[in-house]
Amino acid sequence: MRYIFTVVIGFFLSAPVLAATNILDLYFNTADKGGTLRYDEIFSYGKSGNGSDFDMCDSYSTKRVPGDKIAAITSYSGDERIKGLKLEYLYADDDEVGKTTGSGFRKLLGDMEYIQGWRFYKKRDGNISRIRVYLKDMSNNSTREITFGSNNGWHKWQEYQLSIGTRSVVGFAGTAGDSKIWSIYPCVADRFDLVESGVEIHWDQIVETPENTKTFFGERLLENFSSVTQSDSTEVWYTDGKSETDTWTNTLGISVTAGVSLTEGYKVGVPGTVENSGSITFNFSETFSASTTVGETSTVSNQRTVKEAMPASVPAYSLLVARMMVENSEVEIPYTTTVTNPHNGDEFNFTGVIKGSSYSKSRKRWDVVGKAFPDRYEVYESYSWVVEYYGLENVTIISDPVI
Repeated sequence: MRYIFTVVIGFFLSAPVLAATNILDLYFNTADKGGTLRYDEIFSYGKSGNGSDFDMCDSYSTKRVPGDKIAAITSYSGDERIKGLKLEYLYADDDEVGKTTGSGFRKLLGDMEYIQGWRFYKKRDGNISRIRVYLKDMSNNSTREITFGSNNGWHKWQEYQLSIGTRSVVGFAGTAGDSKIWSIYPCVADRFDLVESGVEIHWDQIVETPENTKTFFGERLLENFSSVTQSDSTEVWYTDGKSETDTWTNTLGISVTAGVSLTEGYKVGVPGTVENSGSITFNFSETFSASTTVGETSTVSNQRTVKEAMPASVPAYSLLVARMMVENSEVEIPYTTTVTNPHNGDEFNFTGVIKGSSYSKSRKRWDVVGKAFPDRYEVYESYSWVVEYYGLENVTIISDPVI
């Protein structure tokens, strides 16, 4: 049986970040505000006294989304200079500086490629003429480099590599005029990604929600005209329409789409009505990656036809009425999911409640209402209503059996 959920999330932190009131502050606020985002002005290269200040890291830090990174860089060159730059982020708004009209040189970064080093070139008058960035793919540790303005001349250059393995370049700042980058330096921050590492279902804390119960009924006449016991069944069909919405609410700065997928059987201690319904399957989205689903809500309208079967053994020459009542109800199941930032090992525990979890329970009853023969029926007096109700012919009403 398939079950569909709406998710409501709480949040608490494990020991490494226990003191944080908003865990995004640890990764996106500047160092003077207790975060890790750092403007490395000490690495400024070029003639910083010319032009006006620019900050291409502001969009990144303002958006504050786990997993955000530079997705593409476009440079605009001319007359031995870098005249403009454009940064495209995975989530934050694009940012640009200088003159960015005309054709540019655009290079995409891979999904897990981060800038781990840089080389800035300048001309004799101090303006930036080339930029080279060194990339590392965190999924397989492969490296490559990209040079912007490779046809421009240069006089001197300066290069640095990041020494802290959990940090990456997330943008650039410096000074620029209308059509010339005069000086430039990077801003760096800890990489923040989340990977699900475990889920614990709190079976002993299940809460039933009887106000959301729907009841369906089924009834059928079972006839056996033969001299041996026959198998038959009664079925109840109903349509169950739901909207499947998988969202974690905004808690301590994080808003992500859940993606837990697991199957568990009910455990000892759950309410009896739920325990009798057997196992349950939690169907959220197939995978969970906070870095790619932050801030999104995924809603899928789902309508399914459900069949509840009621098998029966019908004795020889017997007439039965099978009745079934099916309750399609909901429960709320608390759980805790653990996620880890693989870049530095920070671990976080999200608590939530699975709401709207469908389960069914049924009450089944078989009543012997008479006897069936190839050419006639004998119906007990107390069940004489079945004659007209089911349109039976060649019927004899007989006394009820003595019990």
